[in-house]
Amino acid sequence: MSSVLTIVVILVALLIGLALAYVPMRLLLESMARNIKQFIERQRERRQTPREGPDRRTLEKTLEEKP
Repeated sequence: MSSVLTIVVILVALLIGLALAYVPMRLLLESMARNIKQFIERQRERRQTPREGPDRRTLEKTLEEKP
């Protein structure tokens, strides 16, 4: 009887420990995902705005062809 009670107490302690670790982990992952989504949106907005000056990709090609 005491061994069964010991196993039950250990299982309850493990479940409480997992539950207490799950909540902060979930909050951390959600905040990281939110930051990544915001970063992707900012990059998408930056790429859509026109830039000043010539396109560097075509500028490099023209410089390679000149010599």
